[in-house]
Amino acid sequence: MRVYLFVFDQVFNRFCGDTLGSTVRHLYGELAINHQLSISSPSAHLRDFVSHYWLSYNNSDEDYSVLPDGSVDIVMKVSGGLSQDLIYGSTTARNDIPLEIASHYLGISFKPGKSRHFVSAAASELTNTNEPAKDLLKFDLHDTHEHIESDDVFLKLNNILEQHLKKYQPVNSRIDDVIRNIELSSGTASIADSAVIFCKSKRHFERVFKETVGISAKLYSQIVRFRRASALISSTALPLARIATELGYADQSHMSHEFRRFTNISPAEYA
Repeated sequence: MRVYLFVFDQVFNRFCGDTLGSTVRHLYGELAINHQLSISSPSAHLRDFVSHYWLSYNNSDEDYSVLPDGSVDIVMKVSGGLSQDLIYGSTTARNDIPLEIASHYLGISFKPGKSRHFVSAAASELTNTNEPAKDLLKFDLHDTHEHIESDDVFLKLNNILEQHLKKYQPVNSRIDDVIRNIELSSGTASIADSAVIFCKSKRHFERVFKETVGISAKLYSQIVRFRRASALISSTALPLARIATELGYADQSHMSHEFRRFTNISPAEYA
């Protein structure tokens, strides 16, 4: 899941580059501009685990749209001196979630499959829902909420997560190799090939993948392919039919069907 309030082009260009920034704007939408947004990459020690941090300061939007990406997020909300911490699991379709005006939102977005190092619940237990973070986190957020308005809030998150990994060394899994292969193939890798990489039976592989990522390997592959297609649509002038062919869709209609499934709009509307 992603909880973004994307507005300023310079934010995307700085952290994502022109092409990816344009893609992200398409994926998450353009919202009101009377709030502040910050996005930060994690420290070098955390880049295998954390996609990025984000902060929406003084939010002015009534809701936001979450599109599937296979990620688990920790979301901290501060409003009127009170705070609330939630863990949002992977989503299987677009979900419009209400926001509270004038609140501050701080988030940690884990890479697919990597929340297992920081969250005690299996990713499959969090899919399409959110749960209070207090009893599920393997680490303490300490006084992070009090730093939400300071310039060092992302450094504080780095320190908290780095200290956690020093204390509890992460255990590698072949699922990480499978996820990497699916991403490198733009979602076209077969389930059979993924099971071979996992070195277990297809049934065992599928069970562990869903527990770790929150969704099936087949669905995750579809999401990766959809996101690759969206990147090509937003950053190139390639015809939709050609993009569909290059990414292994049966035809343009097949690609359009998956777009509507994940975004509620067609590729043409998306472009």
